[in-house]
Amino acid sequence: MLAYLTAPAGGRAILEHLSLPSRPAKLAPAQGPPQSAWC
Repeated sequence: MLAYLTAPAGGRAILEHLSLPSRPAKLAPAQGPPQSAWC
């Protein structure tokens, strides 16, 4: 571990300065089980 950030704004500022995404990616909707069309 190189650093321990206690304030969320500090981590966000570092990521934005490095041109990295500061928000989590959106989750894709859940998918059903694969269909057995090849059987």
